[in-house]
Amino acid sequence: MADQKLMESMNNTVAIDNKPSGSFLLSLLTRVRSVVGSINVRRNPRRLKVSESVSLGEKRFIAVVEFEDRRFLVGVTPQNIALLQSLGSEMDGSEKN
Repeated sequence: MADQKLMESMNNTVAIDNKPSGSFLLSLLTRVRSVVGSINVRRNPRRLKVSESVSLGEKRFIAVVEFEDRRFLVGVTPQNIALLQSLGSEMDGSEKN
């Protein structure tokens, strides 16, 4: 009998819409943006960059590696990394063909 009354009371309850209103979402978005905007994340710029690479198969490749304003041609295998050629800087056009 008590279970039946409980079920009736549950069926008679008014369904509440759990969807947030547009103004609430706008307010929440504004707050999140203000908090995220106030965080000052400072990342160090990367000084070493692989600008291009060519696979030679079996985990072997050659790559042009840039460090600051200099470029290097390197050969890479699973056991070794070798400097094949110093290409100079991009600015002075000292690349050898």
